[in-house]
Amino acid sequence: MAINSITFDPSPGPGTEVTFDEFHVYMGYCANDELSATYDANYVNGWKYKVFERTSSVTFHASDPTIYFDTPFFYVPANGNLIMDIAWPDGEDEFYTYSSGTTGLTCVHGAYGSPSGDQYMETSHLFINGEMTLNQMTFAGIKASFR
Repeated sequence: MAINSITFDPSPGPGTEVTFDEFHVYMGYCANDELSATYDANYVNGWKYKVFERTSSVTFHASDPTIYFDTPFFYVPANGNLIMDIAWPDGEDEFYTYSSGTTGLTCVHGAYGSPSGDQYMETSHLFINGEMTLNQMTFAGIKASFR
């Protein structure tokens, strides 16, 4: 799957726009089903990619907070679980999103620039947007199984 954007499921919050001084999104692979409190320890070595970076002011619509990546992330499930870092320095604005409980430690939250954070069993509702593709070999294998 080529992931080219993410969209938060917004809950009611103040205002129609959200502005950050800077904003970063990283994606990669995690070998575990639960997250460590140390951010970089969660990534499979060598699989952390910057997919979005703004080092100056960036504004998102609060009613449809979609982040369109600068570079798509090509997710291959055989490489591990999908992991995502979303980071911004302290500021007045934030996303207001719905969240739900999980059965494991699936979220880590901490201060901007800190190497670690607190673990949570709750995570934001998030849509992963992109294109799923099957190569011809895969399709031929599926087609052949219906003879």
